[in-house]
Amino acid sequence: LMSNVWGLDVDQVRRLSSELNSEAGALAGIISKLTALLSNTQWSGPDAERFRSDWEQVHARALRQAETALRETSEAARRNADQQENASS
Repeated sequence: LMSNVWGLDVDQVRRLSSELNSEAGALAGIISKLTALLSNTQWSGPDAERFRSDWEQVHARALRQAETALRETSEAARRNADQQENASS
């Protein structure tokens, strides 16, 4: 017979939180690197303008939203670990 056990491993959830935050930082770095690379790319004309606009308005924006989601998820995991630790004290 298995019992239904609820709870979390505080250390594991804190590591998860840290990793989520770290990967959000990595994503921010990728966005920054690609944006700089694009701005330093010699390319002019309507196609270039459209491409740069799509990058900023669609793609980089979506990546920034993913970064924000990772940071928010990291924070939620950390809060859960803190709450579990406080409840166990």
